[in-house]
Amino acid sequence: MPRRPRPRRSMAAVLGGLLVLAGALVALPTAHATPDADSPRFVIDADFPDPDVLLVDGTYHAYATNNDGQHQVQHRTSRNLREWKTQPDAAPGIGQAAGDWVGPCRTLPDGTHDYCVWAPEVAAVGGGYVLYYTARDAASGRQCIGAATADSPDGPFVDALGEPLVCPVELGGAIDAETFRNGDQLYLLWKSDGNCCAQPAIIYTQPLSADGLTLAGPPVELMRNDLPWQGTVVEAPAMAEHDGRYYLFFAANDYFGGEYRTGWAVADSVTGPFTVAEDELLTSEDLAGEIVGPGGLDVVSTRKGDPQVVFHGWDDDFTQRGVYTAALTYGPDGVPSVEGTAARYEAEDALLTDAVALDDPAASGLGKVGGLDHGSSAVTFTVEAQKAGRHTLGIRFANGSLDADGRPASARHVLTVNDDEVAAVDYWHTRWANWQTVEVPVRLARGTNTITLRRSDLFAELDAIYLSRGKADAVVPVHPEDLVDATRYEAEDGVVTRAHVRADTTASGGNAVGGLDFVDSAVSVQVWSDHGGRAVLGVRFANGSERGGYPLESEHAVTVDGAPNGTVTYPHTGWGNWNVVEHQVVLEPGWNTVTLTRLSWFAEIDAIDVA
Repeated sequence: MPRRPRPRRSMAAVLGGLLVLAGALVALPTAHATPDADSPRFVIDADFPDPDVLLVDGTYHAYATNNDGQHQVQHRTSRNLREWKTQPDAAPGIGQAAGDWVGPCRTLPDGTHDYCVWAPEVAAVGGGYVLYYTARDAASGRQCIGAATADSPDGPFVDALGEPLVCPVELGGAIDAETFRNGDQLYLLWKSDGNCCAQPAIIYTQPLSADGLTLAGPPVELMRNDLPWQGTVVEAPAMAEHDGRYYLFFAANDYFGGEYRTGWAVADSVTGPFTVAEDELLTSEDLAGEIVGPGGLDVVSTRKGDPQVVFHGWDDDFTQRGVYTAALTYGPDGVPSVEGTAARYEAEDALLTDAVALDDPAASGLGKVGGLDHGSSAVTFTVEAQKAGRHTLGIRFANGSLDADGRPASARHVLTVNDDEVAAVDYWHTRWANWQTVEVPVRLARGTNTITLRRSDLFAELDAIYLSRGKADAVVPVHPEDLVDATRYEAEDGVVTRAHVRADTTASGGNAVGGLDFVDSAVSVQVWSDHGGRAVLGVRFANGSERGGYPLESEHAVTVDGAPNGTVTYPHTGWGNWNVVEHQVVLEPGWNTVTLTRLSWFAEIDAIDVA
């Protein structure tokens, strides 16, 4: 298979040559279509990963990966894609029959076996239905794809072959079956599980027999993981046709965290060759972090024939992957987008003043803007708003600035919208290449708007901006500098509960409180107030929490003399990179006990300044 062209600024020309409208070449836009809808709808509040949806006689059937061994194949039904009714296990006997090829994945605490049936796909064929499923092959130890049949989409599905349908042991096995019907021909898409054993992850397609139980041709490679944001994994393929073009949607990166995402590719035929877009369809950032790790996407037509996507995302605690639905749309240039997601504009494609566009494999779109080092340095974006009014602007940045004393320091840009100065945007110290997002409320006119970020203090690099309708979350005021006229109280001098004091030469006083990892982990500090009343706490912290490489905010509950006093949110800074977040409290005259108790994820505390 020929290598795909990779430099992002050449991809517009590559895809423009493929996407033809009215005889003219159409360049690939650098932003998703501006959403004119609510966020994707949250429809299943349960662990229901890798959803597959099939419409049969007006009823939608959804199937999902097993849930902690409770079901081999989870099954739910709906009439409207919104309310879903739980149904019995669709394939309770898989792995149970004597001589079955499926081997146990693990032994559960009660001594029974979890057969780890993953990523189900159900297709209608002549005379019934076929369930394609991933399980552990007892003979080879690899994950492979089997086929089971039933007369009804409700099941129960029973293994039809007594052996795997697809099991390329030499490629690491096979997982994530998906079907696509093109005319009378049914195709099976699947992924070689090469990432299990230091091989590429590759997505293939093969024609199937009319009954769906026999491979009717050799596998054809459609794509493999060779873009930085894909990591070692591409998987969970799904295919759709639009205006005579074939769209391959796929998940990438580590499913375990927020870096999991959905990409797309396009071709003239089911068998390719496919050109992979370097900008993803769905990322956690596109969803403002409200839906984390969007993947396992399936495309389904509504009863009216409109395309919808169904996908999973992690909850805040990463304990379950619930299900979301949204409309799938295609722009006039053929570029797909999911309604309700943010419009993404890459900084390297904006108008640059005294700044430079640079390649960066860790950045969105594989590029960023650096060199914003001068008084005139600025980045100007041209954005579209379908409706006038309040919007949220998410700015993805990295800041490694140091002040005159060599200490980590915040940087600042001045934000203007349509040449009107709106706000000063403060970027906390993240270290370089640690991309974070700060949200700012803006008001836009209907139609074309210009958004400019101009350097004010110190230095920050820009990756992209994300624009969505509605109100921004409260901006977290973070300042590495000392509060003016503040008294410092060292955390290690307080009362430490279910945590520990550790030496740290970069911390104030040479020590910090770490190990605040448990539900009851806390640090209590006695602080003085001469007259009582409102005061500002400057909590000096470091937060290196992450999941699968995705940076996470953490939270502590604040109490003053035992009374609740709100929550402190700590943005991601990396461990050992001390910043200060401000929090307002009311103190009594004299001594007060300020307690920080862990709520979510992890942060270390250096000191508390009281101003």
